[in-house]
Amino acid sequence: MNSINKTARLAGTLYLLLLPLGILGLIYVQSTLVVQGDAATTASNILASESLFRFSIVSALMVQIVNIFVVLTLYQILKPVNKNMAALMVVFILLGAPIAMLSEVSRFAVLPLLSNTKYLAVFTPDQLQSLAYFFLDLHEYGINIASIFWGLWLFPM
Repeated sequence: MNSINKTARLAGTLYLLLLPLGILGLIYVQSTLVVQGDAATTASNILASESLFRFSIVSALMVQIVNIFVVLTLYQILKPVNKNMAALMVVFILLGAPIAMLSEVSRFAVLPLLSNTKYLAVFTPDQLQSLAYFFLDLHEYGINIASIFWGLWLFPM
């Protein structure tokens, strides 16, 4: 029984860790730096807060890593109750996490587009800002797809 309590505490602690990481990585920076419909202002905001933008990418990746550990810890707790449902819960997270992590590549792409890289000199600043905005939109689509699995894992849990 002592082992189950330790595992449950670990799962709870990891689950609580998702809150600040998720707020920073998936909500706060997006709502602060991205101006809907305005690629130029969005680009300016990202360049002005590049370290915050980079930190939000790392934070969003950490959310997925922690989420994997959460679901594996919960699996240990819930498999005596219903092994099939516990396994299904793990499958849904293990499907959603890579999608969310891969969608962060889109946000990584924004930084070289806005950093005056030599090989991008053939594009105008407006074109680069529009491309950067496109990649931010692409990231949102990836997160929306991952959200399907983030919701589905709750049913077996």
